[in-house]
Amino acid sequence: VLEINLNAILHNINYHKSLLNPTTKMMAMVKANSYGLGSYEISEFLQHHHIDYLGVAFVDEGVELRKKGITVPIIVMNPEQHSYETVVEYNLEPEIYSFRVLDLFYQAVQKSGYDKKFPIHIKLETGMHRLGFKDFELDELSENLTKKNLKVQSIFSHLSSSDMPTEKQFTLHQLKTFEENSNHLIEKLGYAPIRHILNSSGIINYTHHQYDMVRIGIGMLGESQNSEIQKQLRSVVS
Repeated sequence: VLEINLNAILHNINYHKSLLNPTTKMMAMVKANSYGLGSYEISEFLQHHHIDYLGVAFVDEGVELRKKGITVPIIVMNPEQHSYETVVEYNLEPEIYSFRVLDLFYQAVQKSGYDKKFPIHIKLETGMHRLGFKDFELDELSENLTKKNLKVQSIFSHLSSSDMPTEKQFTLHQLKTFEENSNHLIEKLGYAPIRHILNSSGIINYTHHQYDMVRIGIGMLGESQNSEIQKQLRSVVS
């Protein structure tokens, strides 16, 4: 029998929250069936305890949560092209990381007849060289966005090495890039979306960069690279 202790999850979330400003929002990553522990059960529990956002990897994960009654905002990190219409239908919020994705998704929004500003999440490239908008693309991006009936709900990026003390300089470089590029985009947009870049280890090691929201995943499940923090967390799985 695999036993999941939901109260331990709540304890771990509250411990991480105690390190943050009271107004900082929290997004819980429940992708991959909450790392195999049951995304609906955990999401329902977190919804009951007023989590601000849930994060999933793929659209079908979000659809399953919606069908079971989860109403919290859900970000989809890898919205596949064929599923854009489903994103709109189930009120999910996609990560947008390229002009191609932006245009294709907006076509799906228009086709659906959705008449309000649809919420999207803009990913910035800050040094991992994977997905995201680069600094020289931001002016074109803001022009593109102002012509579309979309609302940038958040601007975010991902730290590759926030749990590795040896990579501190690279992490600080990522944080500096995010600060500069997100400020530039906000200035161009004329309004201030939520900003988030910290993951579980980022919350511990780079608390000053918490912005408006943080994302908790493995920390919620009671795991930390920091041995002192680990003592404060409760084991979720037995």
